[in-house]
Amino acid sequence: MHDDIIFLHPPSIFDFRERPILWGPMNDLVPSKSVFEMYPIGFVSLASALEENGFNVRIVNIALRMLQDSSFSPREYLSKMNAKAFAIDLHWLPHVHGAVELARTCKEVHPDVPVITGGLSASYYHEEILRDLDSFDFVLRGDSVEFPLVDLMKSLTGGGEYEAVSNLSYRRGGEVVVNELSAVPGDIDSFSLDYDLVYRNVLKYKNLDILPFYEFLSRPIMAVLTRKGCDNNCAGCGGSSFSYSTICNRNRVGLRSPDRVVEDILKVQEYRSPAFIIGDLGSPDEEYGREILSSLADKNISIPIIFEFFNPPTPDFLQAIGDAVDDFSVEMSPESGVEEIRNKTGRKYSNHELEEAIAGGLEAGSNQFDLYFMIGLRDQDRDSVRTTIDYASSLLEEYPDGYLMPFISPYSPFLDPGSLGFEYPELYGYEKYAETLTDHYNLLANGVTWKDFLSYRTNRLSKSDIVDLSYSAGIEFARMKKRAGIISDRKLKEIEDKIHVSREMISLAEKGGDGGTEQLKASLNELDDRLTIDRGELDWANAFSPRRLAAVLSKGAKIYGKTIKDSKFYSRVTSLLHLFS
Repeated sequence: MHDDIIFLHPPSIFDFRERPILWGPMNDLVPSKSVFEMYPIGFVSLASALEENGFNVRIVNIALRMLQDSSFSPREYLSKMNAKAFAIDLHWLPHVHGAVELARTCKEVHPDVPVITGGLSASYYHEEILRDLDSFDFVLRGDSVEFPLVDLMKSLTGGGEYEAVSNLSYRRGGEVVVNELSAVPGDIDSFSLDYDLVYRNVLKYKNLDILPFYEFLSRPIMAVLTRKGCDNNCAGCGGSSFSYSTICNRNRVGLRSPDRVVEDILKVQEYRSPAFIIGDLGSPDEEYGREILSSLADKNISIPIIFEFFNPPTPDFLQAIGDAVDDFSVEMSPESGVEEIRNKTGRKYSNHELEEAIAGGLEAGSNQFDLYFMIGLRDQDRDSVRTTIDYASSLLEEYPDGYLMPFISPYSPFLDPGSLGFEYPELYGYEKYAETLTDHYNLLANGVTWKDFLSYRTNRLSKSDIVDLSYSAGIEFARMKKRAGIISDRKLKEIEDKIHVSREMISLAEKGGDGGTEQLKASLNELDDRLTIDRGELDWANAFSPRRLAAVLSKGAKIYGKTIKDSKFYSRVTSLLHLFS
């Protein structure tokens, strides 16, 4: 089957199956596994725009295939593909090794097929990519390249020129050409996260290559996009207001209209999946969020919805959420329990304001309130980490029924290029060990443990300190959760044992030698995917259910029925499925 363009998602480290790697707690707080097999949601938006313009599009999660099947060969798989272009994401920098090696594989198998990349990291390093990496032919810069990609594909398939393609960087006569980054829409209603596209791909290609991440079928979660850009300036974040301005030429947040946000939530509900709302609905002001919530109030929303906030929402706003949605949770990242350190990271609110939001969420009916603390912040030391642990413990004692869920994790592995901390490390309390794209690639190519991957230290914490504190704080958080009845004795013992093994593995790796490598490989078998938490602590899907199966099958019947235009087929299948839903 011929495709115009195939989107390919790489693993973080391309040869992760061939060498021992201690990932540590790098992926503890995200849905994906340690190879970061969850592709960016932009794939769906980009593919939707291309389909609407008549292009035949496919999404293949190469990382997922490699994770699921130890015998899967990306080279052999790619050799069977027939496409006019490949598109490989390089959004967050931990994918740099996988992206570069996947591009090389594409070129080795299909030397005449152009390879396109994009994302925040690709945008930041676009000139280095085109200067030093022959496997990439085009870089589309910015956060909204749906229409530029359509224009590029028209040029590739129609023999046109590239000069008129906005946001494009490419090579011409051995020189790097950088077109104006002018596609920066303030209105993002024209972009769609059409999850039906995922289902159509499954039906069309008769496989699950397009699944977003490993546990998607058993623990699904779907994103609802409210904006592009950010109002906040967290020091280490490559998705901050400063970063978007310098990398993407975005000087103000582009909002999706409330009506379209509600439409997207209703589409997710058709799949009976939890919905994660991307963007603080209280920002830029509460009126935007209240309009969304007012519209949701009469829609009979029955799926879990997770709301993220960068600043503490008011109790009134939380009550508006409770009035509109029966099943909701809240996420906040105070970073540190020490207000001074938190404020320096860009989170400018007090512990009292945070505590009011926690109490307001409970009053409004929130099922869970997640708090994320970080290790590896400016001015953070052992004493301030101890203060954060004590603060989280005191909060948990107030809410011992599982409502409050605190987490702590290292800020790893890389300091985001384009962030304030990366651009002005001394001012923001960092020392960098990697500057270029190649520097970061080499950290992943040559490292064995997540300590090797770390691209920075802080003004108070060495790399060894960051690792040691991450492990000790992880144990402390697990013990406080055991005291609160959130995890069992068995789970606490499992976490303590895994952290002990993980510490030993770092020691073995640093000793080096063949004996250490063999011990390292053996020790890997004792670790499973999550290190410092129980996977169930971040599960909003309530496991697999017949209702979700019925909803997904019903949706498939609807899409398939439209495809073959057989209303009788659709009617019979959905009537049967409704008996089970």
